[in-house]
Amino acid sequence: MDDLAAALDTIDDLRVFPYWADRISPPAAVVAWPDPLTYDSTMARGSDQAEIPVIVMVGKVDTRTARDTLAVYADGSGASSVKARIEAHTPTAYDSARVDRCEFGVITVAGVEYLAATFYIDIIGSGG
Repeated sequence: MDDLAAALDTIDDLRVFPYWADRISPPAAVVAWPDPLTYDSTMARGSDQAEIPVIVMVGKVDTRTARDTLAVYADGSGASSVKARIEAHTPTAYDSARVDRCEFGVITVAGVEYLAATFYIDIIGSGG
């Protein structure tokens, strides 16, 4: 989770939390717990696999600015692309990461609703 947060910390003006935060100030990204964590993806503890959600929250649900901001993070390439930054990062805690998909919705933090995108990252790493 810390390694994914380090990759996202390279995006200008994005506040990144490698854990679930009680309060955020958008734009913010939260690296959530793996779901699922699959052991022994290859034989003899060769590798484990995890899907880790990263939630990016940008602002009030009904603002055009929030929509436009979220679109930049969801872009497949560019300086603010979550996908590009995670996949270009040189990890220390896992072997590889691929952003599999992105889903849009509303996330509530401390009673405030934010327009958000959840990025699902497929992580593979040594099992031993």
